[in-house]
Amino acid sequence: MKRVLLSIVMLTLVGSAFAQTPEEKAALKAAQKEAKAQMSKGIALRDEVNTLYNEIQAEQEKGEKAKQGLIEANQQKISEKSQEAQELLLTALHSGNIEEKKLFELCNALDFVSSQLLNPELEKASQHEDFDTLLFAKSVDGVCQGCYGVLQYGNPKDETQKVTIANDQLKMPKLMIYYAYLSMFYIETKNIDGAAAALDKYASFASDYPLVADDDAVVNPQYPVSQFAFNLYYTAYEMKDLENCERYYRQALEYDDPESHNFVISSRPQLYKDLGDTIRWKAALEDMAHDYAGEEAGETAMQNLLSIAGGQGTEAMTAEADRLLSLYPESKVANYGKGYSLFAQEKYEEALAYFQKSVEIDPEYIEGNFMAGMTLYRHALENYYQYIDSKKYKTDAEMQEAEEKYVKSYFRQAKDYFETCRALEPDKIDDWAGPLQNIYKNLDETEKAAEMDALLKGA
Repeated sequence: MKRVLLSIVMLTLVGSAFAQTPEEKAALKAAQKEAKAQMSKGIALRDEVNTLYNEIQAEQEKGEKAKQGLIEANQQKISEKSQEAQELLLTALHSGNIEEKKLFELCNALDFVSSQLLNPELEKASQHEDFDTLLFAKSVDGVCQGCYGVLQYGNPKDETQKVTIANDQLKMPKLMIYYAYLSMFYIETKNIDGAAAALDKYASFASDYPLVADDDAVVNPQYPVSQFAFNLYYTAYEMKDLENCERYYRQALEYDDPESHNFVISSRPQLYKDLGDTIRWKAALEDMAHDYAGEEAGETAMQNLLSIAGGQGTEAMTAEADRLLSLYPESKVANYGKGYSLFAQEKYEEALAYFQKSVEIDPEYIEGNFMAGMTLYRHALENYYQYIDSKKYKTDAEMQEAEEKYVKSYFRQAKDYFETCRALEPDKIDDWAGPLQNIYKNLDETEKAAEMDALLKGA
């Protein structure tokens, strides 16, 4: 605040130095006179408000005999006169035409009248009643500027100012929270611009008011900025407000809540997709894959990139899988994607190595386990038709040996992967019971085959 005021004053002084013409001198003098008049009228209104306030206090002390009509009439007058006074005092303050020795008096009056406007709205808000959000916002600004002006321009050695300065030194840091409340109020009404402005003031409170920057209430605010940034980001996302989503993305990511953090990460690419911006959607997925490599969010991004490529055919998916694998060789999804592209080309032995790698990286990776099992299962069936023919073997023993080598050994391996799927997702019977039923039949494990049959019939 002081920095802004000083810059205005300096500009005025520079202007006055070059105000050589009588017209310019006259204009400057008129501006100073007008600012002085605004300040005088604002302070006079402050005094009227104070008188009305004291009358209310005196009337309320009468208890049941208090005249409610008089109280309400005075409250209305206080609101009207305080708003007028606040406007006059703010205009005079920002004009840069008030002598610095007068600024303490001006700011003290501004603090008082702004508080008369703020307190009733704050009370309504706390009681979950309808209140004037715009008046609340302007009043918070007025109280902050007035209170801080007292600290800037007051003289602690002046006995008439000493108590006021001490009180405002305690009061000023506590005002920061009102901008958090204001941001929350605006978010509730879907006023993103209002919420953003309030949040910015909350976040910049220390730099805007450096005289209280070291106070614990400012250094360690009751609510982290990131919490409100997330709320704002979430609301902006719901409203498809791309500008504010981008603006508060990084701050929202800092909110120390796992579920919220994951939402912010995943929602940014989704927002571009919903808006039909394919280029930025893919770019956001690339950022996500890079920033969260080795984490579930990064794997999710790669899964989406593979799906996009998959929609363009096997060749495109293979190329994308190769690209991702070269960048992220320890990614379960990149290995899975490469395996899937090979599986689609019926290159089962090559595909299996990548599916197995994906499961080594994450033993509970359900997709990797399923496709490793399916690859072995398909390979067993393919081998059955290729190798198991009684005409090829002289004895049953030779054929049984071939069947064990080329078919059953693969079924046994496949069984383990499908049983893992069963353990991981016991309710998804349709996914694993069918393959297991056939596997157990081919392995002559009739009881287990019957169990799978029963499960399929009951699913």
